[in-house]
Amino acid sequence: MKLKKSIPSPALGSRVDDLHRPPTRFERLREWMEGLPTLRVYVWLTLVTWIALTVLIGLGSSEPIERNVPEGIIESGNFERIESLLQEPNRWTVLLGVAMVVAIELGIAWYFLERFGRRILKTNTAIRIALAASLTILFTALARFFIELDFNAYLTPLAGLSVIGTMLLGPRLMFLMVVVTAVNIGVMKGNDFLLTAALLLSSGFAIYTVVRVDSRQRLLKAGLVIAAVTAVVTFAVGLIGGGTFADAAWQGVLGLGSGLLSLMLAMVLLPLLEDAFNILTPMKLLEFSNTSNTLIHKLLQKAPGTFTHSMQVGTLAENAAERIGANALLARVGAYYHDIGKMEHPAYFIENQIGQINPHDALSPTLSAKVIRRHVKDGMEMGRAWGLPQEILDIIAQHHGSTRIEYFYRKAIEVDGDKVNEADFRYSGGLPKSKEAGIVMLADSVEATVKSLAKPTPKRIEDIVTDTINRKLDDGQFDECDLTMREIHEVGEAILEALVGFLGPRIEYPGSNTGEARNGRAANGKAANGRAANGRATPRKGVEKPNQANRAPRENI
Repeated sequence: MKLKKSIPSPALGSRVDDLHRPPTRFERLREWMEGLPTLRVYVWLTLVTWIALTVLIGLGSSEPIERNVPEGIIESGNFERIESLLQEPNRWTVLLGVAMVVAIELGIAWYFLERFGRRILKTNTAIRIALAASLTILFTALARFFIELDFNAYLTPLAGLSVIGTMLLGPRLMFLMVVVTAVNIGVMKGNDFLLTAALLLSSGFAIYTVVRVDSRQRLLKAGLVIAAVTAVVTFAVGLIGGGTFADAAWQGVLGLGSGLLSLMLAMVLLPLLEDAFNILTPMKLLEFSNTSNTLIHKLLQKAPGTFTHSMQVGTLAENAAERIGANALLARVGAYYHDIGKMEHPAYFIENQIGQINPHDALSPTLSAKVIRRHVKDGMEMGRAWGLPQEILDIIAQHHGSTRIEYFYRKAIEVDGDKVNEADFRYSGGLPKSKEAGIVMLADSVEATVKSLAKPTPKRIEDIVTDTINRKLDDGQFDECDLTMREIHEVGEAILEALVGFLGPRIEYPGSNTGEARNGRAANGKAANGRAANGRATPRKGVEKPNQANRAPRENI
């Protein structure tokens, strides 16, 4: 039975009703904040943070100040110093000074973000900056609470802020937050900068310890180590402060309590904040990487060929990301989900057509391209419905960039000539914005093309990798991600090594007879380092004619 030359039922783009759910309050808040102009958000966040910290630090009860006068003859000036302590300080003057200090702190923080941490501002959206400000205010308020109730300030669980902030926002932004908060707590405690030093040391160690934690179990172990180190730091500070050994030991016990309280706060608040703000942490990434995950399992059931392809692309992307120091786990997990949109119409993608009639035979090139392009939008809809983090959604949207679907474009040119609108044959998900998205785009294209080879050889694989990189560069597909030419070269090398390793037992080595490439792609190009070494493309050989004219090409699908 032949299909009519129209879009099959169900209609393309129909939402997956059983997957859809209404947005939560936090998702609506996130969408609202993301829709605001960035500068306005930053100005308001800075103003609110400045006011909140000024009030918390400057309007609390004053710490008693003691001045000891040695027994004996009272010298000139002692009476004046004692009398000055009896005078009530002007609260408005204190408040003005605190406001100036907080303004300087925030100014320095923004300077470092702009000057040294452009990647922080690029990857942390407005909602994340809002979360950073909120956490700073929250832990400053917690310290004020401890001080007002006459708890020892060394119980302040600032290491908990370090753990939560590092997992949610990254170590660089977290370090700025910790410095600001520790200084402010020292000011609140009567300019006790030994307290500030203790908080900075313990919190800095906490940042260093959890920066690579990727599971709840490891977080628990790291928290116990942080508690022990906090106890040692506070004990040492107690000795430096001139107290007795017993007093310093008690202070160490308080530090241990602070560390354990920090661990409790982190274990409770971290999963809540992850879900509420849909922020991707290494622990959450590991959960999404589980192939028994419901959405990935659906992909296996509905589009087994796409599932296999996605797993292989994930391995390639992970190896390449590790090579250049990018987020390897994000690259792998993003690759797992990059083609979930193909579940809507799996039969229209060649990896799922084993033993089946190719439905593209009954469609025009333009309609076939529309079907192929649609899987990106369908993937975004499914990803949002399932609550996938924004970083994974970005990879789904950008894994083809604005690449042209070459096979159907050339077929359309043969039929309609100059009447063909090229935009109808280009993906519209946007160019890759991150290193991980760029890596997945390259790994996806190369893996699909190599798989179409009848008899792969190391030389053919190398040519395909080089040709793919050059075409992506010529087409401007890497223009908006921060991959350097050296990194692109290293990514290509990593993908090449992995592919040769995958296909090693069954590939045909140079000197033997080679077969023709299938599905409209040929294995020809230049040396793998030809483009990346000097940043210029060298002339490419022509592409062989396909030997299955009616088969859609794997690449760019």
